[in-house]
Amino acid sequence: MPVLMIDDRRLSYEENGAGPVALLIHGSPGNAKAWARVGERLGNRFRVIAPDLPGYGETTRQPPGDEPDVRYACQLIEGLVRHVGPPAVLAGHSYGGVVALAVALRANVPVGALALFEPVALRVLLMAGELEAYLMAKAVFDDYITSFEGGDDRAVQRMVDFWFGKGTFDRMPEPLTNYFLGETAANIQDVRATFRENYSADVFRRLQIPVVTIVGDRSPDITHRIARVIAEHLPSGSVTKLEKANHALTTTHVDAVAQIIAGVTNDAQA
Repeated sequence: MPVLMIDDRRLSYEENGAGPVALLIHGSPGNAKAWARVGERLGNRFRVIAPDLPGYGETTRQPPGDEPDVRYACQLIEGLVRHVGPPAVLAGHSYGGVVALAVALRANVPVGALALFEPVALRVLLMAGELEAYLMAKAVFDDYITSFEGGDDRAVQRMVDFWFGKGTFDRMPEPLTNYFLGETAANIQDVRATFRENYSADVFRRLQIPVVTIVGDRSPDITHRIARVIAEHLPSGSVTKLEKANHALTTTHVDAVAQIIAGVTNDAQA
């Protein structure tokens, strides 16, 4: 796995294929390998780059004394873009969608198109005045954080069941639940960063690239609300719904995900 030094920080990433750059950002908790199967489908057309976000793989985590901030991840992704070249498409899943959206909105590096797979950008709801839905979600995640910091080592179940559906955590195979339990502290850092992110309708209107937000038809209503708000505030925004899919769509619908990523790139080049 290549490792890029950006100032005094490390960024590890997976790479395969050749062609225009497709930059794929994983969710939380997770790592670059989450995109492996999608990357295999894209490798015959794209140079696929999948970085590890801060605190995962060999990527330097944000200093513990700092307030968790999406900007820290954005700075590393921007450094990677300067190294590998502008991506024809930037894709992100879940928290990775929050980071991908932030990179595009910051406009410090060029991006050809954006594909957001169930981005957990909860604060976009405030941009549309959907305060009740936002506060409902925030209460769930405040309880998650408080419970974990109070000693509940299974608190991550709240996060999993919120996005994937009630009872999902209990149905997961033991290796996967153990992974979530072991990465709870890292996930909470990402949750805190997500709730510190602010969005502006004016900044959204300046984003001229094609942006598609993808949701599963079995995902919670709030996921669809987020997707709709993002699309409605962008000049070239759209929503795609995947049938028989939930928040795990990048794993369960690999071919469809790869096709969407390639398709939004075609739209940008048309």
